[in-house]
Amino acid sequence: MTLEDIDHLLDLMAKEAHDKADEAFLPGSISLSVDSWARIPKDAGMRCTNILLGIRYRGVQVLVARAREGRVLNRAEDQDAGAPYFPLEPKA
Repeated sequence: MTLEDIDHLLDLMAKEAHDKADEAFLPGSISLSVDSWARIPKDAGMRCTNILLGIRYRGVQVLVARAREGRVLNRAEDQDAGAPYFPLEPKA
């Protein structure tokens, strides 16, 4: 999964949530394998905000582990893994 793929999915989810007027469709978390994470450019804006909030990209929690698949989950799908939720930030 590339950064462009992630941005595209985040924007699609935000549009769907707006169209349905349901926050459950907003982006909840970004799931990446270690290999995918390593291929993301370091200046892409994915950063650890602090120890409690973890890695965030455009305000969305990024979950990285060897066994994870590259996916962007909405809030209904992620089972609070991306909480606390923040508004989606614009692309840098």
